[in-house]
Amino acid sequence: WKASIKSEAGSKGSILSRSGSLFLRARASFVRSGGQRGATLQNLRGTRGADFEGVADVERGHTPGCCVPTGRVLDKKVITLIKGPFLFVFKKETDKSPKYAVSLTNLVAVLESPAGKSYPASLQTSLGDLEYELVFDDAEDASKFVEVANEQAAGGQAEIVRKRLGHEKLLTKRSSMRYAENIATEKIKEQPDKPLTTGEIMEYGLNPMDTPM
Repeated sequence: WKASIKSEAGSKGSILSRSGSLFLRARASFVRSGGQRGATLQNLRGTRGADFEGVADVERGHTPGCCVPTGRVLDKKVITLIKGPFLFVFKKETDKSPKYAVSLTNLVAVLESPAGKSYPASLQTSLGDLEYELVFDDAEDASKFVEVANEQAAGGQAEIVRKRLGHEKLLTKRSSMRYAENIATEKIKEQPDKPLTTGEIMEYGLNPMDTPM
């Protein structure tokens, strides 16, 4: 039986080694291509799958009380994937890399009131400022998104605390999570610009019609 245990342990180690090697190659491809490939949905799902995955319309904030949205960026029917404390947005299943990523660590997910057959959820700062709005076609997807986003955000916050306390060496991450974190670090930089707020428009005397759409 001891030989059996050693054989099983060796098999698991071999699988983990191959998995880590796959993520290293994918990461290398991502770097060489300037972030244009090497980060497919399948790569980010890893061997254990995503924490959440669903289709939604995604909008980067909005200008409250303004008849014309300023700088509005709306991505319709995109694939949203949560892996750890990160949200990845893909335009389609076959994309070789996400369009952008969002760190969930300092955000709060809120389930909004449904409008007809649309089920919105928002990502807000601790002060209540809207960062993103996601609209799902399924109520269960919207609820699950909020649950998972807040759960993973709490995990991200706990990790920051451990690092501040000097316990970083105690953190153990799967190779798939380390890979997702590396991809997110770069793709967060490609988030759409946040639209101007009503306060900013009033402060700078801007005309909403003159701002880029």
